[in-house]
This record gives sequence, structure tokens and C-alpha cells, in this order.
Amino acid sequence: MRRIALLLVLLPMLSLALPEDSNQPIQIESNSAQRNDRDNTLVYEGAVRIVQGSMHITADRVTVHFVDGEPERIVCDGTPATYRQQQKANAAPIDARARQIDYHLNDNLVVLTGSARVEQEGAVLEGARITYDVEREQMQARGDDTDRRIRMVIPPKQQPESP
Repeated sequence: MRRIALLLVLLPMLSLALPEDSNQPIQIESNSAQRNDRDNTLVYEGAVRIVQGSMHITADRVTVHFVDGEPERIVCDGTPATYRQQQKANAAPIDARARQIDYHLNDNLVVLTGSARVEQEGAVLEGARITYDVEREQMQARGDDTDRRIRMVIPPKQQPESP
């Protein structure tokens, strides 16, 4: 049962991270960056790497969409785009990957699309699309048009070692 509950909080962008992460500087590296004031976007391209404390994002391209000068949506595209973050000290990090990781900040919604996979401590959820509503703490996974199936792996509970 613990492993199933664990899958409900797997997506790192949506849930609590280490408290010290938010106090760390955000470091962004890429081959290029371009701001478009007409479209209200900022685009990083080429081996994009974003680090803030225990949070690590890699992507081929990251697009930040702004509304009234504030980031409203962050789209990470890659082959795959990856996200890793540790939520608690002494806990295994959460790993997520997909061809696209789309984070709607105002709606507290994260959508992983294209070979989406979320993993922590051996628990795995895979599908064509995984959506997580942060506020409601609800996750939904679905397959694609050709294979509507998802895949979930729940590892066995660790048994205490015998003396």
C-alpha cells in the first residue's frame, strides 16, 4: 500500500522538495538563449541544464512563457527531457522523464507526454501521458492511441534480514 501511495506523489515539480532547495540559486546552462518580447517567451536551446539545489532538469529545449511579466508555463522538450529532485533528506530522489514535461504554474499542473516515466525507490509508472494535479494531489496516466495501456511496477516490501 505504501508503494501505491508513493506513486501518487512521484512527480517532483509538483510536490515538496528539500526546504533548502528554494533558497539556492537557479543555475541555467545552454548553448543559446533568446527572449522574444512579442511572444512573451524565453527559450533556452542546446543541452539545457537547470540546477537548483537537489533539482536537476536536462532538455534539448526549455521555453518559459510569461504573462504580465511572471512565468506562467515552462515547457521542457528533449529526447528525453529529464527531471530529478530529492524531496526529503535521506530519501531516494524522484526521477521523471518524457519527450515533453509541461509545467503550468498557475494551475499547479504537470503534464509528461511521450514515453512518460516516473520512478522512485523502484516504484515505476509509465504511459504515453502522465498528468499530475498538484493541488488535488491526483495523478492520471494513459496509453497512446495504438496501445491504451499503462504500466505500473510496485516492488515488494523490504523484508527485515534474518539474524
